[in-house]
Amino acid sequence: MLKQCQMENPDPNQGAVSRVISILRRVTRWVQLAPFIYLVLYGLYMCFCAFIPEGIACLVDGIMTTSPILTTGLLFLSRVLKLCNWHKTACLLPPASQVETFVDSYLFTFTQNEIIFINTALGILSLAFIIRAHRHFFNGR
Repeated sequence: MLKQCQMENPDPNQGAVSRVISILRRVTRWVQLAPFIYLVLYGLYMCFCAFIPEGIACLVDGIMTTSPILTTGLLFLSRVLKLCNWHKTACLLPPASQVETFVDSYLFTFTQNEIIFINTALGILSLAFIIRAHRHFFNGR
């Protein structure tokens, strides 16, 4: 029995290496796709947040808020995995709403209409970026 197992896999390290390569491929795929998937959801929410009831909007805001640690981690992984500038941009677009919140809270108070306009503009920008990225990656090949 032992001899048969050794015959099937003469180098035991080869199985470990192929497992590590498989894991790295899956991790890379998730790191590549996560910012783009999130950006689609973020763009749709920002475009339609003015039409959502206040209670639901507060809940979705809490869910959609990205942590600076998460953004930094994704940018770090983007650098380690040598991903393109499209990926880095997709990681940096969602925190733009936090800049708007900071300015509104500490520097200048926006009116409700200005906040709606800024959120809609961020949503349209995000969706336009996704469309452009889709054309670049899938129609350019």
